[in-house]
Amino acid sequence: MTNSAISDDQPVASAALRAVMGQYLTGVTIVTVTGPDNIPYGLTVNSFNSVSLTPPLILWSLDNRNDKLSLFQSCRGFAVNIMAADQLGICQTFAAAENDRFTKFDWHFGIYGQPLLANSLGSLECRPWAEYDGGDHTIFVGEVMSITKTDGNAAAFFKGKLGQYDDQ
Repeated sequence: MTNSAISDDQPVASAALRAVMGQYLTGVTIVTVTGPDNIPYGLTVNSFNSVSLTPPLILWSLDNRNDKLSLFQSCRGFAVNIMAADQLGICQTFAAAENDRFTKFDWHFGIYGQPLLANSLGSLECRPWAEYDGGDHTIFVGEVMSITKTDGNAAAFFKGKLGQYDDQ
């Protein structure tokens, strides 16, 4: 086991934090929103987790340099789509700088008007609950208003690579 001294004087280097967080297996989501012009937008996110069961709250974070940050800051709602292992191509497309992401995959508007991706393991339509400064990211907390769920294996992110988790 490796031990490291903790120092109050110097913050941890961002590269060191990135390296150690790469050791943490996360699921993969695509967060979607409907813009004011009724055009859907979405991006691949692995910084997602539940916050509270009562009320039902989730959170995710977005890099402050993202050109769609203001879209999420001013939206009336968003959806978190939990991606399946066989949807790695969708995850890669939504992680790339493409504008026509929604023309390549099946999706529909949910009951609260947010884009839901077909065949995801689950989708959570949320309304904004809170927003927090998180250093170089903005943390979005959403109240879950609607859920869809299916079974299957999950897309996963580990050691900087997109892959899959098989529960068998």
